[in-house]
Parts: sequence; structure tokens; C-alpha cells
Amino acid sequence: MFAVLTLGAAWPASGVLAAAQPIFWSALRPADQARATVPLSPKAVSGPQGESLVWREEGQPVELTGFVLPIDQDGDLVYEFLLVPWAGACSHMPTPPPNQLVRVFPQEPLHLEKIYETVTVTGTLRPGLDQAQFFMIDGVRVLSYGYSMAHAEVAKAAATKDPDLLSLSPFGVVPR
Repeated sequence: MFAVLTLGAAWPASGVLAAAQPIFWSALRPADQARATVPLSPKAVSGPQGESLVWREEGQPVELTGFVLPIDQDGDLVYEFLLVPWAGACSHMPTPPPNQLVRVFPQEPLHLEKIYETVTVTGTLRPGLDQAQFFMIDGVRVLSYGYSMAHAEVAKAAATKDPDLLSLSPFGVVPR
């Protein structure tokens, strides 16, 4: 009986995540909000339009690929991070609008092998404007984000065709 209860309790969670819908960053912003382009400028990605949250399918698990910007980190273990659509976002580049930032709480700490690592997160997105504070070499920043994902599965990213996912550095485009 215990084995049946254990199997029954574990099955729905794995089935739900197996049925996760892959989405692009464009699903998180209104259709009339332009995507970021290269070169980025503060005017291109800022403004009140970034506070419009359009994702409303809270019960639907999704997969979203982006870059890791650590919020809570101890050495190479990351306990909480912002998922951002381009490398260097927030730290060396203009900040993406809130509807292009996802605060992620992974199921297990993420072993970060390199800065701006590309990962795919799987879980349920929850819309809601809030703020997160993180530490950089030159001080503390507070960022507004539009979505969060708790108990997320995090995996190294495979290739993605998301046109909004940009590999950028402060020095220009970095080949993927």
C-alpha cells in the first residue's frame, strides 16, 4: 500500500513537468511591445510598457530558456536567480523591462559553471510585479520583475530558436 501511495504521489508531478509547454520570451509581453535589438540602449528597453504582464496561464507548466543572473549565491551554488533574455542584462547592459525578467527559485541549487550560463527552466510561471535585490561588483541593484517560478527544474540549455534570446556582452554580440 505504501508503494502505491508513493508512486501515486510522485506520478502527477513528473507527468505535469513532462507536459510543459515550451514558450518564447515574446509570450511574456504584449504584442505591441517591441523586442530588444542590438545594440541595446536604455531607451529601447525601458518605460512603462514593460509593466504589462500578459501571461495568464498559471496552471500550465512551461519551459523557458534564458541566462542566469544570480540573486542568492554561495560560491558556485545558486539558490535563487533572475532568468533574463540576454547575457549581461542588468549588470553590464540596460535592464530588461519587468515583463522580461523571471525570478526563479530552483528545486535544487544550480551549480553555475560560468557567468551568464544559458539554462532552461521548467515550472509554473506566476505573474506579479515585485522587486529583487542583488549584489554586483560595483554595488547593490534593485530590479523590478514581472514573473516568478518556484520549485523550478533547471537544466543546461539545448539549442533554442527564440529570436529574443540574445548572446550579448558589453563588447557586442557573442557567438552562441
